Amino acid sequence: MSQTLYSPQQGGQLRQQSQQPQQPLRILFATEYLPPFISGIANRCKNLINGYRAEGHHVTVFSVAGTRMRCRRAVRAQPLLRAPACVHPAALAAHDAAARLLHARPYDIVHIVAPLCLSFVFVLPFLRMRGVKIYVSYHVYLEYYKNHYIGSHPLSDFIMELLFTMLYYIPLVWLADCVGIPSKTADNYVFKYSQRIHYLKSGLDTNVFVPKRIEEDVAARTLSAASSTASLSAGTASGSTKMIATPSADSDLQISDLRRFAGMRSNDGPLLIYVGRLAVEKNVEFLVQAMGHPSLANATLVVVGDGPSRPGLEDMARSIVGAEHVYSPTPVEPSGSPVSDSGDSAFSETQASPTVTKTPATAATSARKRIIFTGMILNEHQVASYYGQCDIFVSASASETFGFTVAEAMACATPAVVVRSGAFKTVYRMIDGWLFHEGDINDYATKISSVFKQGRTARRFARDVAVRGFTVQAAIRDLIGTYEWIVNGCVEAKQ
Repeated sequence: MSQTLYSPQQGGQLRQQSQQPQQPLRILFATEYLPPFISGIANRCKNLINGYRAEGHHVTVFSVAGTRMRCRRAVRAQPLLRAPACVHPAALAAHDAAARLLHARPYDIVHIVAPLCLSFVFVLPFLRMRGVKIYVSYHVYLEYYKNHYIGSHPLSDFIMELLFTMLYYIPLVWLADCVGIPSKTADNYVFKYSQRIHYLKSGLDTNVFVPKRIEEDVAARTLSAASSTASLSAGTASGSTKMIATPSADSDLQISDLRRFAGMRSNDGPLLIYVGRLAVEKNVEFLVQAMGHPSLANATLVVVGDGPSRPGLEDMARSIVGAEHVYSPTPVEPSGSPVSDSGDSAFSETQASPTVTKTPATAATSARKRIIFTGMILNEHQVASYYGQCDIFVSASASETFGFTVAEAMACATPAVVVRSGAFKTVYRMIDGWLFHEGDINDYATKISSVFKQGRTARRFARDVAVRGFTVQAAIRDLIGTYEWIVNGCVEAKQ
């Protein structure tokens, strides 16, 4: 295995060398992003923790109480009043974290998931004194969020940078032995204060996100390709990593046949899907507004997710396509008891008619549905089913540092038409022909039409890209090799 790291101070590559597997590592994994919290970061953390444990490494998870992962430390969550959309609505309590960690057994390395983990800012110096190596992975483009939620002003920028740098970045990033980022789209602070930078792989479980509607021969070939990459090491008993899916809830909206549910005919246009948070930084307004474009008159947009922008998005949808063409389920309170993953009958492709669960309509259901709001979907298999039933995944968000949902969609053989901005233009450069110019609805509609016409070719290519480039197995090999390199003293490779 090999990893490439970059030194901002030296202005070049630090190393690219092979690492042989060593003894199991003692890893402390600190994160506030784990199921039932829904995000790409949470899915990545869940998959990595499961993979490390399957590989035989000793992993202690330090997280907020209520997570569905097996944790040795679960501390009380502190609510963050008026928290911006980029952060978890609860933070690890600093005094609990410090008290417990100072009496904990030593670890080889601690992996801290940022932003947040504010409690560890006060603990990092003690970890360094005890000889514990520190790896910080940084996943959010905070400068983008600041500009959208707070705005930009020379005085406020100076005060925020001073406070943020002194109280957060210097101890969290500067004290880290290495900082991992998903792409080159990251805050300037990361490049300015990090000693070493590691570019993270995605950590996508391509055995959960699988094709649903493409031809059997294509599905068999791509699934076989996924299986061939599943082995992590000779020491793994089963030869592959078993990932644990997020349990579903009673409130999950289940539709077995989205196209029929929307009232679409066989010769209608594409079925589009967006999956993610409904907030201003995600620019879902662009996707809804674009549904008024003449070339998308026969298309349907499925919006999976929830957030503060949802009421406004539903109002916008009704004004653009008409209230009778918008569907949104009446909110259903979760029961609190997860539903078993084995109950997937609502997604059977052999049923005579689409099955809908928990979906009393707020608009007339007899008319053709052009925009469907599903609300939050907790179960990964249900999300994968929605991806697989649709023709194209769409996103206009310029705030992404990786864009986990793009990889998820492509793993389901659903090609992606996304904005040529942020991390998309570098992480997904292999699909550059599917990217549209930011804010250009005409270009967006043109790219959708082009990709839709490619049909099977685009679906096959999307799945192949995900299997070859975004698997959790590759991410685990890469990170474990990086951990070992850090634990061994960050020995620089000879150039």
